[in-house]
This record gives sequence, structure tokens and C-alpha cells, in this order.
Amino acid sequence: MSMPLSPTKLLTCNGCGAVLTLGEVRPGGKCRCGKCGKILIVPADEPDRPPVEADPEPTSVGFHCRVCDTYLSARTLDVGKRAKCHDCGALTVVPTPTKSRPKKPPRAMHGQQYGLWGVDEAPLSSELAAQQPKFYPVHCRVCDTLMHAHAKQVGKMLSCPDCGAKTVTPPPPVEKTKPSVLVPDGSEYQLDETQESIDLPTYVPYAVRRIEEQEQRDEQRHRELYERSELPTIPLLQGVSRMLRRSPLPQYIFILAFALALEIWFVANAMANVQGMALMIVLVAYGTTAFFGALSFMAASAGWLAVLKESSEGNDRLYSPPSLIFVDWVGECFYVLFATSMALAPGLLAWRFVPGLVIGVGPGIATASWLVLFPVFLLSQLYNGSAMEFFSRKVASTLVKRPGQWLLFYAESVVLAAGCAGVVVGLQLLSPALVVISVLLVSTSSFLYFRLLGRLGWWLAESLAVERASAEDEPIG
Repeated sequence: MSMPLSPTKLLTCNGCGAVLTLGEVRPGGKCRCGKCGKILIVPADEPDRPPVEADPEPTSVGFHCRVCDTYLSARTLDVGKRAKCHDCGALTVVPTPTKSRPKKPPRAMHGQQYGLWGVDEAPLSSELAAQQPKFYPVHCRVCDTLMHAHAKQVGKMLSCPDCGAKTVTPPPPVEKTKPSVLVPDGSEYQLDETQESIDLPTYVPYAVRRIEEQEQRDEQRHRELYERSELPTIPLLQGVSRMLRRSPLPQYIFILAFALALEIWFVANAMANVQGMALMIVLVAYGTTAFFGALSFMAASAGWLAVLKESSEGNDRLYSPPSLIFVDWVGECFYVLFATSMALAPGLLAWRFVPGLVIGVGPGIATASWLVLFPVFLLSQLYNGSAMEFFSRKVASTLVKRPGQWLLFYAESVVLAAGCAGVVVGLQLLSPALVVISVLLVSTSSFLYFRLLGRLGWWLAESLAVERASAEDEPIG
């Protein structure tokens, strides 16, 4: 069995057999047993210390170059000779190696040692605690110093180590027995076999319940927001104004109208007083106005197409408003610009090359060409997914398959354009200061036009889908 090393000395009391631990007590000194109180004499016999092992003679010596301080190594046979440094080339005398001091073994290596219990010899901790003498606290009657006494010192006098006063050792306090946490025999719960079994609810952890509740709320919110409305009988007349009254479209319309009003005010007032200014200032003013006008048109195009797409999907709210990054508006603006230019092209060509047209009739022909062709071209672009593909046979075929729906849309577009133009002209004749109201009316009318166009696309898609489904259900032959 291996014996651990320890500097602690052990002494066995010859009175009660208790094992005492001794500190720095010289051999021949006296000590008192803590269990029985008997005075013992520390024996003088001490085992010899283990011999000190001498280090072997060194065979090499290390030193530093006297010039560059490079560490060098040489044999002990070359002591006194000169060694050449491999860095700087200087010669250095090889010194005599220093003798190392013999290593002294620690004090724990000698004296009485602790032993280890065997595998089946170690007593329980409760048995070791029961063999130890039990001390209880005693306070000095003069200075209240804390002392400790055991049961055999009851009634005797204890000297205080601080003030030296004598204190009678009181009896140890009565230990309170802790009540058992176990149920006494015969008091256990009994099952009533006559009562029917109760189905207890399944326990669900709190985290799982929170996740399930959040999923239910998300599903309910998604159902409320993204479920398509049922197609009304006449979508171009029923529920058209719902989207214009729901956030965030009113705020978007107001911001665009405000930006357009600022542009009109700047053109009408600020740029009217630049005749006497330098040419550079005039060019900067025109460039700034053109830049902000183009930016406002791109923002409006993004909003128009967002309203059209949401309406064509049967939604009554703008769930996906345009992004705040103006670079994303360029693609949306190109859809409107290209469809507008292609829709105006036939009217402008007729105005230019057809002889005999009155000058006042030309703008009317161009406007009529735009009113008829612009919705067809824009729906074709969105159906094809490209701004360059402005014509779709399926969209054009709906002019023949659903002429009534197209005629209703064209009639509403003409009424909307004429009414908006009449109100704006009337407001300007009434007072030029009403330009803000006029601009707000124009902005609202433009969004209402694209709302109608989106509802038309929804109506056409749903009606054609129903017709196609009924044709597939008919028997063949």
C-alpha cells in the first residue's frame, strides 16, 4: 500500500487511545490529549531522513558571448579555452561550470506518514463523525469570548484565553430532533376504488404553450390579412373605395400630392423670377425641378402598380406598400412610361400623318388612344412579367370574350378623367390658391384609376377561371 507523505506528526494517547496530531512540538515536549485531558510527552525517536542524492557531474557548460550576449555552449573539457561566437566571431573564455546545490527533500518526506484505507476497510462518514469528540460553544462570562467544551467538562471551570476569567461549563444544549418528512405508516393516501377514474389534462410545458399560442395568433392574423375577399357581383362598382380609405394608402396619396404641389409652386413662382439671374442659376433651378419631378413620378408609379397588383389579387388593403429605396422605383416607373408611350403612339401618328384633322382634334385622338390602349398594354406587361412585352394575346382576347366588363371600365375611366378635369378647372377659376386641393384630387383620382384597373384584372381572371373549369367538367362526345 502506498503511503502518502505529510509533515504532520501523529501521536497515540496511551490513556484513551485517541490519535493526536502534533505541529511544531519538539521531541521531549508536553502536550494534552483533547479527549481525556491526559498530559503526554512527545517521544524523541524520529526516523532518519532519506539520504540526499548528489547530482551527476555536468558534461557541458553554458555561457554568453562577451560582445553580442549570444548564448553559447561548450564541453567541460574546454574550460579555460577560448570559444568563437557564431554570430559576431568574438572570442570568449569558457568559464568553469557552477556547482549546483544539492536538493533537500521536503519535510513531508520524513517522519510519521498517513496511510490509506483499503477498499473495504474505510468506515462510513457517520461512523467517523460519531467517534470524534463532540464540542459545544461556551461564552466567557466577562468578555464573551467564544470557547468550546465537551461533555466531560460539564461543571468544571474553563479559563478564558483572552481575559483569564473562570467560567463554569454549562451542560450541553438539548438537540432538537427534526421531524421526519416521511408519512407515518398507516397515514398514506388510499385510493377509492368505488369512484370513477378522472381524466387528468395532459401537462404541456410553458414554453410549448407559448409557441402554440403564438402560432395560432400568427395564423389568425395571416387569415385576416391575406385571405382574398369573395368576388362581388360587379367588382368595378362594389368595394372600390375600401383600399383608398385604409392605411397606408391615404398617407401615401397625401405625401405624393404634397410633393406635386411643391413642384407646381416652384415652377409657377420661384422660376418665374429668374430672368435677371445668371444662366448657371437658371440651369440649376431647372435641373433641380426636373430631378424632384422625376423622383415624384417614380414614387407615384411604384404606388400605382402596388395598388393594381393588390387589387388584382382581391385584396382591399395595401399589404405590400412600395419600398423606401428610390432605386427600386425605377423598374416600376419603366412599366408606366413604356405602356404610356406605346398607347399614345397610334394617336400621335394619326395626328401627325392623317390629313384633314383639325388642330383641336389631335390631342383628343391621342387621349382617346391612351384611354383605350394603356390598360391593355399595362395588364399585358404584368401578365408577361416584363416591361418590354407590352402585348399579350390572352389579355387582348378578353376584349372579345368580356366586352361588357371592358366597356364598364372604359366608361368609368372617362367619367373619372372628365370629372377630375372639370373640378380642377373649376377650382382654378374660382381661386388659384386652391392648387393644393386640386393636386390632392388629381392624386386621389390617379390611384382610383389603378384601383379600377386592378379590380378589372381580378374580375377577368376569376370569370375566365370559372368558364375554363366548367368547360373541363363537361363530358366529351
